[in-house]
Amino acid sequence: MANIDSLEGISKIDQDGFLNNLQEFPDQCERCWEDWKKIPLPARFVQAKNILITGMGGSSIGGALVAGLSTQINIPVVVWRDYGVPDWVDKDTLVITISFSGNTEETLNSFKQAAERTDKLVTIAKGGELEVLSRKYKTTHYQINYEGQPRASFGFLFTSVLSVFTKLKLLEISEDDFREAIVLLRALQKKIDANVPTPNNNAKLFTHKLEDKIPIIYGAGILQEMARRWANELGENSKTAAFFQVIPEMNHNTFNGVKFPKNLAQKIFVVMLQSKFDHPRNRLRQKAVMQVLDKNRIPYESLVMEPAPTPLSEVLQFTLYGAYVSFYLGIVYESDPSEIEVVDFLKEKLAEEPFE
Repeated sequence: MANIDSLEGISKIDQDGFLNNLQEFPDQCERCWEDWKKIPLPARFVQAKNILITGMGGSSIGGALVAGLSTQINIPVVVWRDYGVPDWVDKDTLVITISFSGNTEETLNSFKQAAERTDKLVTIAKGGELEVLSRKYKTTHYQINYEGQPRASFGFLFTSVLSVFTKLKLLEISEDDFREAIVLLRALQKKIDANVPTPNNNAKLFTHKLEDKIPIIYGAGILQEMARRWANELGENSKTAAFFQVIPEMNHNTFNGVKFPKNLAQKIFVVMLQSKFDHPRNRLRQKAVMQVLDKNRIPYESLVMEPAPTPLSEVLQFTLYGAYVSFYLGIVYESDPSEIEVVDFLKEKLAEEPFE
């Protein structure tokens, strides 16, 4: 296993410079926030009675996290990770389509169907066919000018949707709120970046707890989608099996499965993402969950981000922390975090039978 304190060793494994993308995450957010100040939204967008966010993988998770930021959003918001669109999409629906490459087949299929039903369209892409379609349908378009994997460009994907929601007054994010969140994000980064040795680096220390384990990520409230994000990142960056569950739903079914197989405690490690904004009843559930884990001798750790005075700040910090952990674990396993051999294989097999 590789030494995550060796910058030279990291660079030999991290062939495509994924670490650089992580280090640029705060800059991505700031740059995108400033870009969107120059992009006007058509007045008709305010009339939307519901919102559909379409995308896959790293392209969809930013929208999902924004949608979960607050209960103050007064219209339905649905994240769609599939072909087609729901039957209820119509002229009163605002559709936000996100594809980093611009060529994701499920997302393109969704967009084409949505564009036949509504003219309230936002598109976010680096290029590809989605950019071409954005001109055809005269969408409000944001072009991502950045190199890297979709998950490594998360600052642009997340902040784009955040900006749209803020402009439509679906979220109350002031300039001061955003700037404070970025300052705290940079402060966290200084503590967990690769040049900080393991004894003083909480992200590296935590990474070692996940070695040779299957991480199971729990999240509630605004961190439900963060649990998904962590599991996705661990799969892509670390190449490790990882899964997520959400509270309170898991308390009604899957959490009963803590006894078998008999060596379960040697196989898994539970990560409890906790928010200061969690519902009081979910905080009570989290305590009960940890009691069950203790009883069954299942290893776990509860994570809280401090200081994080706003939901936005908390979500950004959990994003960065999880990304670093998944990166470090990939290095430990001597696996290039940028490599996605299995995903590429699946795309190649699908390409054998083109989809229109």
